[in-house]
Amino acid sequence: MTTFKFYQSGLHFGTFELADHNTITYSWLGSREKTLTDDDNATFKTYGELDIQATLKRWQDGGYADFSKADPFKTAWGAKYQRADEHHWMNRGPKYAVDLIEADDKIVGFQVCARNLTSVLIQPGYERYSVLAKWQEAGYTTTPGRAHQPFTAWAPMRDGVGLAATVILPAGSGPFPTVMERTPYGREVYVASYMRYVLRGYAVVLQDVRGRGDSEGEWLPMIHEQDDGDDTLDWIAAQPWSNGKVGMSGGSYGGYVQWAAAASGNPHLQAIVSMVTAGGPFTDTYYRRGAPFMAQVAWSIATDGRHFNSALTDRDDWDQLMKVRPIEKIPEIVLGHPQYGMTQFMRHNHYDRFLNRGDWFARREKIKVPALIQSGWYDDDGIGSTEAIAATADYPSDKRRIILGPWLHGGNAQYDLGPVHLGAEALRPDVDLIHQQWFDHFLKGVENDVAAGPLVEYYTVGEERWHTAASFPPAGLVKVLHLGADGSLAVSAPAAGTVSYVHDPSNPVPKLISVTQNEFEFPADYQEVEKRPDVVSFTTQELTTPLRIVGQVKLDLWASSSAVDCDWDFRVLDVTPDGQSIQMVEGTMNAKFRDSLSESKYLKPGKVTHFTVLSQKTSYELPAGHRLRVDIQSSAGGFVFPNPGTEEGFASDRFVKATQTISCGGEHASAISFVSDRPKN
Repeated sequence: MTTFKFYQSGLHFGTFELADHNTITYSWLGSREKTLTDDDNATFKTYGELDIQATLKRWQDGGYADFSKADPFKTAWGAKYQRADEHHWMNRGPKYAVDLIEADDKIVGFQVCARNLTSVLIQPGYERYSVLAKWQEAGYTTTPGRAHQPFTAWAPMRDGVGLAATVILPAGSGPFPTVMERTPYGREVYVASYMRYVLRGYAVVLQDVRGRGDSEGEWLPMIHEQDDGDDTLDWIAAQPWSNGKVGMSGGSYGGYVQWAAAASGNPHLQAIVSMVTAGGPFTDTYYRRGAPFMAQVAWSIATDGRHFNSALTDRDDWDQLMKVRPIEKIPEIVLGHPQYGMTQFMRHNHYDRFLNRGDWFARREKIKVPALIQSGWYDDDGIGSTEAIAATADYPSDKRRIILGPWLHGGNAQYDLGPVHLGAEALRPDVDLIHQQWFDHFLKGVENDVAAGPLVEYYTVGEERWHTAASFPPAGLVKVLHLGADGSLAVSAPAAGTVSYVHDPSNPVPKLISVTQNEFEFPADYQEVEKRPDVVSFTTQELTTPLRIVGQVKLDLWASSSAVDCDWDFRVLDVTPDGQSIQMVEGTMNAKFRDSLSESKYLKPGKVTHFTVLSQKTSYELPAGHRLRVDIQSSAGGFVFPNPGTEEGFASDRFVKATQTISCGGEHASAISFVSDRPKN
């Protein structure tokens, strides 16, 4: 009989025994031993994206034995592995990589990073070869505490609406500090992942936001979250089991609600862990700097009822649906009734008082809470984390920590992103340890190193290394490269000239997204897209030394349009010796909001105008032999709705083709700029 222990976030949750080839028995959190069933296994998979049953049976059948024969090696079921170091093998390819742990010339365990959780399945005695060693070094025991049964409670809002919450209390008399997540996706989904806090002495509150799940009220995204977060914090602090200190955690919309609550200035909120947070409605969620964001249509449909239902978006007619105007009619066709949130946000198509209510960044002056900010270069809500970094720029060094990895919105989970193949350090199995330390320090007063550690940790793609800095982007030399009418991209200013293309809203340039992973900033190879006549490329000579880009890329664009409105979309790409053109970052803006998001200013056809377009953030090193490229176009199909070029905009199905002219050199010198220094550490 062989024993494996299952740990998550440094806690020992269960023990599994391989009795024979057909039977696995287990005990969970001290329960009586029983046989592992398919239903049990499915439940445990929700704890960390690890199929324990399949993994153990494959191990028992010798499925990982080929590690000693080749590097890399491939298993009989198609899993690919590459050696990372003496004791670890990277699982190449899939999201939620199941890494192998090797010791004594055999595979002794498995480790999985799943966003903000790390699971370890390992034979006793080999724990030191896993991330558990870091938990031990930090002074944590693997023995979990005990918890009471969850119960439902109702938090009253200032307008009389009641919001439903699942409350889980640790054993003991209390009062306790609290960790809270507020969500539109169903609070019951998060019970398993938050048990780690309960078992370490925290009360946990999981709340359905207004109009979702069991909560009362009308669902209107973003608009009520500041007041509702503020009221919920007051409610928690008033409970007999609470000591008045509350931390919040969550990602995406679950990140947004943290910043909204923080913008209230509520004193009970004393720490947040913000992951891949959403930003403002006009810069990130419903619009990308004024350009309507296509993904928000599907999200609005899936969140229309009280419970998230992605099946509503499983259709094969999306291409036709996305041509329907006005945009708010699209959900109505799918659902059979107007979708309230989409209707409201599309009616407010410039930054006004309504959108301001949903924009925590506009009220950032009250945000003082210690913040741990986590995101990735390929996070399609990356704008939200950029806003969070800006909102906390004047924080003292011991009140903010930033972790920026080579990750998608789904986060810290895989080594391979299309044509981008990351190194062995790309995943961080210690992020949940850092989260735990953050709350322990600010909610329990534990003196640990979490606030004294590096303020910023960021990963450089290409170099495949983590670096530290005092700020992001780090201070450094700003490099400027000029766009030439001959397609060049160079330090020296080119001769004056222009380059033109025709934007046809009925035939937008496609943005290559990952449909299977629902990721809109997925790195992709654009070499075929660049053959289109409505994409203009500017490329450097072959690099003789490595070139590093850190932070956002700024495009200073001088251009004109024959239409009264247009979009400007640009990509920055790594051109490999074999011709791949791999997107690093992109940026989009609606031209009429070039001066102000709150005031639209239509173009004068043919007049050369200055535009500033900012990309997402990155840290990327192009090696010698590669080239840097910038693509400019006026559409990004599948990403933002193609600009019709008219004053009626998206309220009408009328559109015009537009001649777009980019000015290069002379008094109208278009250029990009970015921080380019190599880091010191």
